[in-house]
Order: sequence, then structure tokens, then C-alpha cells
Amino acid sequence: MNSAQIKPGVAQNCRWSIKDTIKVFLVYVILMFVGMPIIIRFLNTILGFNILNNIGQRSLILFISLFTNVLICSYVFYIVCIEHRQSITALGLSIANLPGNIKQGIKRYVITLPLIMFAGFVINLISSYYGQAPEMQDVVRWVLEEKSLFILASLIFFGIVVAPIIEEIMFRGFLQPALKNSFGGRYAIVVTASLFAAVHMDMFAFLQIFILGMLLGYLYEKTQTLIASIVVHILHNSLTLVFLLYFKYYLKGKVPVF
Repeated sequence: MNSAQIKPGVAQNCRWSIKDTIKVFLVYVILMFVGMPIIIRFLNTILGFNILNNIGQRSLILFISLFTNVLICSYVFYIVCIEHRQSITALGLSIANLPGNIKQGIKRYVITLPLIMFAGFVINLISSYYGQAPEMQDVVRWVLEEKSLFILASLIFFGIVVAPIIEEIMFRGFLQPALKNSFGGRYAIVVTASLFAAVHMDMFAFLQIFILGMLLGYLYEKTQTLIASIVVHILHNSLTLVFLLYFKYYLKGKVPVF
């Protein structure tokens, strides 16, 4: 497919600024770390313990998290489509050269995956040497401990569908182009990957997530669509959850270091 065929579907130069991205991420932080606890406490007070116990605290947290992420994504669309009058293709939401982008994304991921795993092994080796045991992320602990199939299915759906799509729109589609306009493509990829790793709030997994973020940023820059990065993000989360489910049911929740 030549460049003339691809051009109509690729991401356009963004008109939004770093100031717009700061507003979005400020709202994100406020909603996730201040708004969510307040909403949960409010619902605990209004509905009472018995009702929430039947619903499930984790189900409630998942629902509120989903609502919050959709709200943030809607704010991004508002800034892009309403305030700056651009199409969603400016965020990279395009199916241009779909098979080629998917193939390229998977190929690059297969090459990068050993590096991600090696980084995890090294970090665990260093932390063990200094007597620091890595803490499990909440989602990992939930998958290993949860007995309800409904909540487990909800966790899996959120982890392999919702989170990758929303995170790619926010980080690669929205943040990276704004940084690129001001500082250049390479700087934008590095900073976006750093922030992407930081919001996961896991110092032991930071390097692994940073490497993944670098790959996702590179794929977005290379293809100018979010297809490759979304597919790789979904693939990575899916593999992680498959391993966790294997550890849950066959290794009795014992997660090996790799």
C-alpha cells in the first residue's frame, strides 16, 4: 500500500497542547486517587454493608474504575473533537493498513518480550539481594485470590480490553503527539513511556512497563495509528493474565520470578 493510500487514515498533526494534556492527567489523578475513595465511602454509607457485601467490594471498585476511565476518555474526545475541531483520527484511531500494522506490532513485541522478561528477572534479583520483596499489584493479587467467576471475568475483561484501549488513547494518542510537537518524537516516546510506567505505581515493575511503553510509543510513531499499540497492549495483558490464571489453578497461587 503506497503513502497516498495510507495518508487519509493516519494521525494528523495535533492542535492540542501540553497544557491540555496536563488538564486531562490532573483530572485523572484527582478522580482515581481522590474521587474513587470518596465515591466508595459514600456508597458504603448510603447502601450499607450488607448490600455492598452482596455486590462485592471488588465489583464496585471495578465498576467505578471503568466509569472513571470512560469519563477521562470522553474528556480527551471533547478536547480533540469539540475544543480543537479535529477528527478522532488525530488520536490515531484509524484502521489504515490494518493487517500490516498488526503484523508489525506482533513482530516487534515478540522481539521485545525477552527483554521485558529479562528486566523483570534482573529487578527481582537485585531486590532479593537487598532483602526487598516485591509487592504484588492489586490486580495480580485479585486474580490470584478471587473465587467469584463473575468478578474474575470482569477483571479479565477490564485488563485485556478496557484498560489497553483507554490507556493507548490517553498516552500514545493524546499525550505523545502533544509532547512531540514541543520537544520532538524521541523525547515524546521516552517521557510518555516513563509516565505510563509511573501511573502503574509499582517500582519493581517500572522498568518492565517502561520498556513496554517504549515499544508502544515506537509503534505509534512508526505506524501513525493506535492499532499496533492497542493490539500489542492487549496481547501483553492477555499473556500476563494467562500466566496468572495458570499459577492460580495449577501452582496454587505461587507466582515464580521471571
